[in-house]
Amino acid sequence: MNFINVKRLAVISLITPLFLTGVAGAFAEESPSPTKSAFHDQMIQHKMNMDKFDHDMGTFRESMTARMLIRQNINLTFKISVDKAISDSKVAIASATTAEAKSAAIAARKNAIANASAIRDAAIAALGALPMKPSAPTKPVRPEHVAHAPKIPNAVPSAVPTA
Repeated sequence: MNFINVKRLAVISLITPLFLTGVAGAFAEESPSPTKSAFHDQMIQHKMNMDKFDHDMGTFRESMTARMLIRQNINLTFKISVDKAISDSKVAIASATTAEAKSAAIAARKNAIANASAIRDAAIAALGALPMKPSAPTKPVRPEHVAHAPKIPNAVPSAVPTA
């Protein structure tokens, strides 16, 4: 026997008992770890938090919709007031015969628009601050996945090395 064959025979004689007894016996079966059950509990809590978040988001949307409708009414009232001031001003300017009467009509228009603007600003301020948008709950982090050892077939290798 040459040196290479002796080396191969030594390696095979050391590895063969591992295959006969099975390496799988050295690995215990994985039991549920406490991190998995803690993660499960966190997921249940997260689902409850998400339900509360969905409800809060619905309330937020309703309050924003109501606020938007009120703002639209405020702006519509402002526009009607400004349009009335402008039309009154045009009628007054058309019927005015002197420059003083035209100036008075223009000043009246500016005052009416300024009053409408002040009323609009006060109405918007009376709405108060915007409702706070709820923040979404953070999803729990999954525990690290433990890698399993690769499966080794139980087949017995031949004692003759292949070249």
